[in-house]
Amino acid sequence: MEETVDSIDSDLRHADKKVKLTKSTVAMIERKRQNAILLRESRLQCRVTAVSSNSGAKASCEPSKNKIVVCSKDSSDLTTLLSSVNCRECNIHCNASYLYEKFGENVCDECRAKDKDQFKLMSKTDAKNEFVLKDCDLDLREPLLKFATAPNPHNQRGGFMKLYLLGQVYERACEVHGGDEGIDKAILQRSKNREVLAQQKMNKKLKELRKNSKPRQMKKVHVHEYGEEVYDEDNDEYSHCCKSCHYTETYEKL
Repeated sequence: MEETVDSIDSDLRHADKKVKLTKSTVAMIERKRQNAILLRESRLQCRVTAVSSNSGAKASCEPSKNKIVVCSKDSSDLTTLLSSVNCRECNIHCNASYLYEKFGENVCDECRAKDKDQFKLMSKTDAKNEFVLKDCDLDLREPLLKFATAPNPHNQRGGFMKLYLLGQVYERACEVHGGDEGIDKAILQRSKNREVLAQQKMNKKLKELRKNSKPRQMKKVHVHEYGEEVYDEDNDEYSHCCKSCHYTETYEKL
């Protein structure tokens, strides 16, 4: 039996290394592992009680999926409860579910798949932006929020990103801001602060532009000032010349 449990443990470690395996497959392997451990504990307890009965002790062993009861003549009944958690949505066993293992939520994988919006995961950046939270609210404030890790799709070389459960982030935001109204006020205040910062940034740029720009010089418009009119008999035309730029204009008279 120990070889069976060790084999299942090896399969689970092997499954974690393979990215191609789905989470449901890993959860199924974990459920098999838990069942094997329960069975091994039950059989080991039966062996202990059998040895006690041979030495004159009255003992009974009742193997059960959820608990093991051991009795002896020198002590009262000792009840050892093994970990057994049921899904809060459908009431089925969910010890090996993804949400229970990663976030401590009593929700099985099937119920999680049915309602993806309720059990949505969000990145640390989104959690901070949507609920106006700081790093310390997520990573240092007690009790610490549980998180899962996943490759960053926007930066493959940047390592892994933290994923939080939406419902738990919302509860943390209510603690920090004092409920829904506090969250709304924090979002509104952040929007006002951003507008003020944007206006200050714009004013700073305008000030730098005014400081660095040179004043434009207006060009003077030249107005011709003609001298005396001269008549050319050969061509039968008149002309006069500007006194300052010496431009000569020729024309005819009717």
